[in-house]
Amino acid sequence: MNHVAHMAMDGLLVSVLAPLLLLLVRALRVEPPALPALVVAPAFVLLHAAATLLPALTGVAPALLLAGGVLFWTPVLGRRPLSPAGRIVYLFATMPALDLPGVWLVARGDGPGGIAMVLGMLPIGLAALALTWRWMADEERRAAAADGVGPEPGTVRS
Repeated sequence: MNHVAHMAMDGLLVSVLAPLLLLLVRALRVEPPALPALVVAPAFVLLHAAATLLPALTGVAPALLLAGGVLFWTPVLGRRPLSPAGRIVYLFATMPALDLPGVWLVARGDGPGGIAMVLGMLPIGLAALALTWRWMADEERRAAAADGVGPEPGTVRS
């Protein structure tokens, strides 16, 4: 597999495959460890940077990223997730740090590889946006129910 495809696959492994694997594992009634978000986020950011930038980890990087990615997603999709606002902040706060290895690759002259990795990580941002939209819609419904009125005609429901 060429380098650009490998970088894109590493990004997708973390942003798509890891959360899907977590949901599958949970559906099988197996719960991964529920570590605090303040521990998981920085640990995974460091693991992600090492797996991306250290040539010595090339052979085991996909397995490390998948296992670490599953733990990374537990505060969002695990048995005891963060609050809706906490999930949103967690994802939006970690996205730039997870993109730093891709930026580093671009700065070192590997533009295609770095950009492929950053693009592969975009589903994390899409998940954060979807959670934000859902939280806003839920808050609007709760406020309308508390006021005893329905949503305004023509508003978008999610």
